Amino acid sequence: MELDKIKHIASISQLSFSDEELVSFSKEFNDTFEMIKTISNVNTEGVENTYSVNVVPTTMREDIVKPSLSNEEATKNTVEKKYGYFSIIKYVE
Repeated sequence: MELDKIKHIASISQLSFSDEELVSFSKEFNDTFEMIKTISNVNTEGVENTYSVNVVPTTMREDIVKPSLSNEEATKNTVEKKYGYFSIIKYVE
């Protein structure tokens, strides 16, 4: 991946990196893309699709309601609460 693209992604993500970090990211991205390309070129003809390698069957458990914190207990240490919920600073640009 070119450095300009990495800088652009960092910029829109509001992240800043040193030139050394950007070069390192570029190498890591390129290595990852090469690995994906290699995997994509593997001949899988005749290989049965595998959706899960987990051999233990998934079992469902009964949904049991257990006691938990009350609203007051959960919010007692917050700096600010509103309408019984945590209140945080709105951060949207």
